[in-house]
Order: sequence, then C-alpha cells, then structure tokens
Amino acid sequence: MGRYRTIQQWYEILSSRLKGAPRESIRFYSLEAFPRLMHHLEANKSECALCAQHFEELDKMSFELGQWMKTDAPEMVKFQAELEESVRHLKTEHRVFPKGLWLSRFVLMGILVGILGALITVVVVAGVVIGGVLFTGAFIGMLIGWIAGKNKERKIKKQNRLY
Repeated sequence: MGRYRTIQQWYEILSSRLKGAPRESIRFYSLEAFPRLMHHLEANKSECALCAQHFEELDKMSFELGQWMKTDAPEMVKFQAELEESVRHLKTEHRVFPKGLWLSRFVLMGILVGILGALITVVVVAGVVIGGVLFTGAFIGMLIGWIAGKNKERKIKKQNRLY
C-alpha cells in the first residue's frame, strides 16, 4: 500500500472543490461522510477493483460537484447513484459501515424497548403516571442503546471497518 491522503486532507480537498456550493445542498445530499468515504475507497483501491472504480468515478465527479449543486444539474442523479453504489459495495463486500450508523440503530432500538417496558409497567402496575414512566423508559432505553452503540462502533473501528 502506498501513501494515501488522510481524512483531514480529503475534507480540505473536497471543501475547495465544493467552494460556492449551497450548504443546503451539501446537507441534502448527505456529503458530511463523503471525505471519510473517499479516504476509505482510496486506501482499499489497490486490493479491490470495485473500490478503485468507485474511487476514480467519485473523484472525477467531485471536480464538477459544486457547479452541479449550484445549477441543480441532472448529473447529480448519477453522482447520487454512484455514491449509493459505493456505500452498498463497502457494506456488502467489505462489511464497512459509516460512522454513527450502529450508534443510531442501537439508540432507536433502546428507545423502543424502553417505551415497550414502560407500557408493560403501566399495564401491570396500577396507579402509575403514564407520562413519567414513558419518559423514564425512553430515557433509560436511549442511554443503554447509546452505550451499546458506542461499544459496537469502537469494536468495528478497531477492525478498520468504519468510515
């Protein structure tokens, strides 16, 4: 493996390429993870032909991306499809996931389990204030989900399967 650009360098590169692009468009197209994705694709392009192909295509498109966003060009559809395909490839072939995915999943599951537990408590225990129990159940579930999600992402990061 050769020397690849860091995530910080990718942030700087893409910031200069997207100069003048509307911030709303950057948020709309969820490009916050784009520098991390480019770093991961670049680091794996020597071992995986599809990673190399996705990297080259996205890198080439990124030069025009700012202009496409300003004019809402039809090329944005192709860019979005390429972005989704590269994420799908990393997920299915390399079992690599975006940062925050597992955390949000575990938090959501924790909240749902906490609310379910609170509803069971309301049914079983008479005279309980529903609002307080639901809030407490959701909060405890969210907290447990956050801890479990952070733990899962820490393990995945150690395996270099997080971008």
